[in-house]
Amino acid sequence: MSEQVQLEHEIGWYKVVFAVLAAIDVSLLAWFAKNYDSQNAVLLFACFVAILFVSAGIALINNNVFKCLKRLKEL
Repeated sequence: MSEQVQLEHEIGWYKVVFAVLAAIDVSLLAWFAKNYDSQNAVLLFACFVAILFVSAGIALINNNVFKCLKRLKEL
């Protein structure tokens, strides 16, 4: 398999993971906003930490996709 095809498949996989993490992130944000005043602080803090980790994962995937696109452009 050529490097170009491999990079295209890698980008395709990143798109799937990005979409899943984006859906999780939006769901967590919606739950946090809806239950902000009715839940205990520990659960809200755990949700906030989860939002931070999922958002960091989205940023890392975005960074990796741009690296792959740069390598693909150089081919």
